[in-house]
Amino acid sequence: TPFPPPFINRSLSKSFCCKAFLDLLFPMSGSCTTMKNLFLLGLFLSSMAVANAFQVVKQPAFRHASSRRYMSTAAVGGSASSLLSVLKKPSKVLTVGLEYSGNELSANEISILSMQLRKCKATAIWSKSIDAVKEFAAEQQSALGNFPGPCPVVYHGPTEDAAKAFEAGASAVVLTASDLDSLASVQGEVVWKVSSKEDVDSILEKTEQGANVFWVDTVEDAVVEAIPPKALWIADIEPMQADGAEIAAGKAFKTQGCGSILVRDACVGDSEDLEYAQFAVGGLTSKASSEFKFSGLTGSTNGHFGGIQSNSKVKWRRKAEQ
Repeated sequence: TPFPPPFINRSLSKSFCCKAFLDLLFPMSGSCTTMKNLFLLGLFLSSMAVANAFQVVKQPAFRHASSRRYMSTAAVGGSASSLLSVLKKPSKVLTVGLEYSGNELSANEISILSMQLRKCKATAIWSKSIDAVKEFAAEQQSALGNFPGPCPVVYHGPTEDAAKAFEAGASAVVLTASDLDSLASVQGEVVWKVSSKEDVDSILEKTEQGANVFWVDTVEDAVVEAIPPKALWIADIEPMQADGAEIAAGKAFKTQGCGSILVRDACVGDSEDLEYAQFAVGGLTSKASSEFKFSGLTGSTNGHFGGIQSNSKVKWRRKAEQ
């Protein structure tokens, strides 16, 4: 805490000065000594109250509860309750996570991209790179107390690097049913990647029903029906599909109970990262049809062959160059 040692020492020194003064006022009789001791006790307790009051004022005041919830990496039994509270909206509007899969951006460039993704209302940032996680998490941490608030950063690289990911600032890591035996060593929140009903069942059994965020790799009725109603399941989509088909696919998952969409390879470190992020987030969260319109951008300004100026029929340079 910022104040206690010097502050309390000053208060105590004042108390002892007062004691010398009180010795002159109160004779050394039993009743007067008792009164003097009670007076000193009251003075000491009041000084402690002042110290505590100052400590409360000095604590960081975050305006947005969601900014606090996900930043904690404390988790019990393979759950991800903080992440769940951010990704699962009471309004049942889809939340959108964007994967960064590039490896050529500098730390400063990743920091700028991180800020841009937050401002375009991405709900989470995913990466397989520990270095990228570190830069994204540091920049998102700087947004605590601001609006929009910080996005959770989810690591989905090799399981053996989970501890490094949390040290780098990850909000959660991705594990599979094959990682259940090593769950005790994971000191943080977990997203469970599942491909079958058996995966879901074994994870729920091992975590004593604690698992509450699932990334469904194979979206089938049997799999999603095995997931508890209060839990969240995430579906992933491929980016930059012909005619913006990923938007329709994401909304179709929503009708099956999906609460959050992960857009794979949404950002790779090229000039289209931000514009595609805006397109994906806007399209998936819009209540309009999949013929999503994105105003304000034209082919002459964004460098696209088709642009995002009219509807979902977009041609992306990144795809054309592959």
